[in-house]
Amino acid sequence: MASQKRCIAALDVGTTSVKVCLFTPQLQLLACAVQEYALHTWGECAEVEAGQYKAAVRQGLRQALAAAPGWAVAAVGLATQGETLAPVSEAGEALRPFLVWLDSRAGAEAAELSRLLGGAEFYQATGLPEPTGALPLAKLLWLRRHEPAVYQKAHKFLLLEDYLLFWLTGRFVSEKSIQSSTGWFSLPLDGLWPEALAAAGVEPQKLPPLVECGSAVGGLLAQAARELGLPAGVPVVAGAMDQVAAALAAGCVEPGVVTETTGTALVAAVCTDAPVFSGGHRVTIYRHALPGRYLYLPIGNTAGMALRWFRDQFCRDLPAGAEGYLALDQLAGQVPPGCEGLVFLPFLAGCVDPDSCPQASAVFFGAHLGTTRAHFVRSVLESTAFLLRDFFEMLAALGCPARQVYSLGGGARSPLWQQIKADVCGRSFAVPACSEATAQGAALLAAWGAGLVPAGQLPKAGPSVVYRPQSGAAPVYGQAYALYRRLYAAVKPLFEPAPQAERS
Repeated sequence: MASQKRCIAALDVGTTSVKVCLFTPQLQLLACAVQEYALHTWGECAEVEAGQYKAAVRQGLRQALAAAPGWAVAAVGLATQGETLAPVSEAGEALRPFLVWLDSRAGAEAAELSRLLGGAEFYQATGLPEPTGALPLAKLLWLRRHEPAVYQKAHKFLLLEDYLLFWLTGRFVSEKSIQSSTGWFSLPLDGLWPEALAAAGVEPQKLPPLVECGSAVGGLLAQAARELGLPAGVPVVAGAMDQVAAALAAGCVEPGVVTETTGTALVAAVCTDAPVFSGGHRVTIYRHALPGRYLYLPIGNTAGMALRWFRDQFCRDLPAGAEGYLALDQLAGQVPPGCEGLVFLPFLAGCVDPDSCPQASAVFFGAHLGTTRAHFVRSVLESTAFLLRDFFEMLAALGCPARQVYSLGGGARSPLWQQIKADVCGRSFAVPACSEATAQGAALLAAWGAGLVPAGQLPKAGPSVVYRPQSGAAPVYGQAYALYRRLYAAVKPLFEPAPQAERS
């Protein structure tokens, strides 16, 4: 490595793709390769075979290294989706396909856990609004009941990042930010919550020990090194949950700085060192990558996923990948703000914020004979901005008004989408110079853990572009937003199960 320059390989493992990014120790992006894969979904279930993640990492790393000749990997960092449950053997082998975070089959188990643990007590302990079918704690209870052989055979129940760390280092560990959304991690204890594990009948020894984000886990194993084409012994560092990693990279380390990530999901994040566990609507609170700090995280389960769903189902004539999304933007750009009355409720996988309604579903409203496919595309984009406006109001009510907003995720690459957000929310949106904030956060933690830069040092790169609200758009978007809110209020009662007599 003496004749080569050192870089950091950051693995950003998302819901439908793996991004492998190479960064300099100063966190300048050198190369990025994306490998997509499909979820296996049916009903409330969503699974992925473990081998798909590894194959995507292998292929992505080969492509990234080929695009950055003369650079040698000096550290590996990770950031992954949360809540994806991975039962493994003592050798770290997957015992079944992984239950992806979108999988909500454990609804009955979640309801039982809510009764056992209490709603307010659960929120005070975990920072999670309530148990849901997507909760790993509920998924474990579901496994115990429906797949007891898998449960009994499992040596450890890992999250996705944990699984990849074991593949790379041979160590069973998990970092604390990825644990935030499990239902068994206590924010006050900064560790496992015994009462939650007891309620689900889960033995604590079946979970991996916890480490801090940015901790060096171990050197790259010889077998993994051969698979990846890297030298054995390269330091592998525990990263953070994807949303936490992105917030860290964007400088969301003090109150007033807000990140919004339009990726598979829509997530806003603002830092606090004294979280308020609201007695009203409960906003998700995660453990920050920095000890002693926390993140408020209003969540919309589908944002980019809604756009991809629309592309896959109704725009099959368009190209795949980035070219297809550009084509969608071009379509949406043909339609004026407000979509001439067409509104979309983006709840393809339930509503988390600003109103907890897991049964919520998506709705298009206001179509007429002049409505085109372009109107539908733009309404999907506008729905994300309406949801963000809700989020900003929630955060302000918690004492965290947004002084500065940074946009992250794939949606930030769309100038049209960014301008829609600025116009709907009436505030400026800055897009950082590095578009791969999640991977950059993983690289930053890896740089700290491998000693490439001093621990705690943050990148200082400014925004590459700022989108400011256009005053002329405010009236029409004010009306469209009001219609969006009225529509949700009108249809929400329809999301509730029909009474037995009515069903019969």
